[in-house]
Parts: sequence; C-alpha cells; structure tokens
Amino acid sequence: MPPTSRIAEFPENAAEQARWWERHILEVLDGLPPDAPAGTAARPEFDPDRNSLAQRERAKAAELTAAGHAMTASGVKQRRERYRRDGLVFARRAGGHLF
Repeated sequence: MPPTSRIAEFPENAAEQARWWERHILEVLDGLPPDAPAGTAARPEFDPDRNSLAQRERAKAAELTAAGHAMTASGVKQRRERYRRDGLVFARRAGGHLF
C-alpha cells in the first residue's frame, strides 16, 4: 500500500497538516507548488535553475517563519527527506501530527 493511501487513517486535522506541508515541500523541490497553473514561473527564491536545494530550504524556512510558523532550514530539510523517503504520510506520530 503506498504511503499516501494511508492518509485516510489519520485525523482530518493531521491530514490537512500533511497536505499543507506537501505543498511547501514540493515548492522547495520543484520550484512550484502542486496547484500552480501550467506555465507558471517559479518564484525567484525557489527557482531550481537559480538556487541550490539548500538555498531553497533556507528561503522556505524564512518564508514560513515570517508567516508565523517558526521553522529552520534544517527542519525543512528533515521534512523534505522524509517526504522523499515515505511520501505524504511520512508519519512520525509525535503529538498527533504527521509531520
């Protein structure tokens, strides 16, 4: 069973949090969130052609922190690595959260 199919096993708030993180992780990886319209250009700080993965992780941490979600670049990296390894439900059920 693919890890993403397990999302239905978790409380809705945890599943929403996982989807929220997925959007941010995909922007770090690919330069665009998953729902970006076709032809959308990556924001400069997330453009894979202009910035290394570490730079994009730092930019995402700064963006999230500025929006009130305290995050470090190493925290973004850890979530990205778990996402790549385990998919959307890279669940480590700490405190009832998937991420």
